[in-house]
Amino acid sequence: MTLSPPLLDLWVLFLPRFQFVVGPLLREPGRKILVDDEYVFLNDETFRELRLSHEIIRPHALAFRTLLSTPLLELTTTFLKNTLTASTFLLREAERNVNTLQYAAEGKRWRSTYSYTAVLVSIGILAVLIHDENTQDRDVRHDRPLVEKKVEDWNWQDIIYHLDFALIKTSGWPVTAFIHEFLSFIDSKILPLVDNTHSLPIDWDKRDKDWCSWVAPSEPILRLPGKELDSPGIAQWRELYLQQKPVKLTSIIDHWPVFNVPSSTGAHKSKWSSFQYLLSKTINGRRIVPVEIGKTYADPDLKQRILTFEHFFSNYLIRAPGRGDLDTEEEGVFGYLAQHNLLTQIPSLRDDICIPEYINYTEPSSIDDEDEDEDEEVATTINAWFGPANTITPLHTDNYHNIFCQVVGRKYVRLYPPGAREAMFPMGKDERGVDMGNTSSIPVSWVEGEEFIDTGEDGDAERWKQFKSEGYIEFLVEPGEAVFFPKGWWHYVRSVEASFSVNFWWGGDS
Repeated sequence: MTLSPPLLDLWVLFLPRFQFVVGPLLREPGRKILVDDEYVFLNDETFRELRLSHEIIRPHALAFRTLLSTPLLELTTTFLKNTLTASTFLLREAERNVNTLQYAAEGKRWRSTYSYTAVLVSIGILAVLIHDENTQDRDVRHDRPLVEKKVEDWNWQDIIYHLDFALIKTSGWPVTAFIHEFLSFIDSKILPLVDNTHSLPIDWDKRDKDWCSWVAPSEPILRLPGKELDSPGIAQWRELYLQQKPVKLTSIIDHWPVFNVPSSTGAHKSKWSSFQYLLSKTINGRRIVPVEIGKTYADPDLKQRILTFEHFFSNYLIRAPGRGDLDTEEEGVFGYLAQHNLLTQIPSLRDDICIPEYINYTEPSSIDDEDEDEDEEVATTINAWFGPANTITPLHTDNYHNIFCQVVGRKYVRLYPPGAREAMFPMGKDERGVDMGNTSSIPVSWVEGEEFIDTGEDGDAERWKQFKSEGYIEFLVEPGEAVFFPKGWWHYVRSVEASFSVNFWWGGDS
């Protein structure tokens, strides 16, 4: 099979961008570097660690300078594969050091080393694949996305895997913007040439197969529903915030682009309820995401797997447990994309939502000053929560204020005040030595249950009695609705049906 000229043309087209990233690795970094299209002045520690990172990577960068400065077809297959293999070994070493030196100062050099090396490896894989098209007779249009990677037989999915994993592992610093650019290049230029299922049009008038169709929604009975307000003004919000009590907020996210669905039939209430749309935002489902496999995050048997988005969706939201994925054969075990910065990893999904403006009116200065500068934004963390029906987040408390927003499906939320801490019976350190003091040891079956269930632990009856005597506030949160969780309130969350939520944290203690 002769080389497809468009692929080689695309290699030449993007070559200056590759050289732009590799070139600086051949010299010491400056104190002022370009990060995400902005110049940043590095403090002493960060500068030292980045300089050491450059020293680690430099021998590999020299090989890539040769790769990028020589016409691709003049390079030998042996040179390309040796260069790629050597960088893959460095990537593995960097990953080991990122894991073991996570909280040490020298961990910084390995985080940047990992980000840079993931880019080098991805460039190398792209070079090998395009080069091999000239010498090997194989039909890449049948290449399917696989999470499992091979040692020498690389494929298109491996490029996406390494770039995505850098975003998940290290946020891609200091080449985050380039990683997004590289992924966009693969999505919009490369894959349309090699995968004839890529970028199929979205039919907004066609309803997807029901998510979790094998699960009958377990409707909660609201005995102590909390306060609900429809689109409160800023002055009213400030009063609510000062009271530090949970409240449901309706009509505050209706303007989000995710709810602007171009459908004439009403088949989708939000764009995120369309599997076709989610595929289009995840490189046809090839993007990878971290998925928790277990009953809850407090489950001692909890596992985390890195899966393609398509595999996660098909095996945990479309196919019944036990029919496609051995991890979920046990009753009550789910696959859950939980508390992940998915919208930072995939900026096109971030464009579908907006940070609630109320958050900018929670600082002391904004509450006291009616003329507060609206351009001064509060630092906010955005988490995504996507999973099947009946996923449960056990009772726990966070060191942040939280506006929890529902986009797809419904969730049941129950909150207990900070003063109920003793009745929550906080856990200590788990068997791995992780401090779980912000998580209740109360069994999840007790939270909504009305009858005592003996777990076999000493003092169960007394714990049950004390827990059940505590007052609480509860909500059923529909798509397009939000709930304010004040800092310190204990909360339990259960998805009534397949669900996609985002939450916004701010105001954590330093």
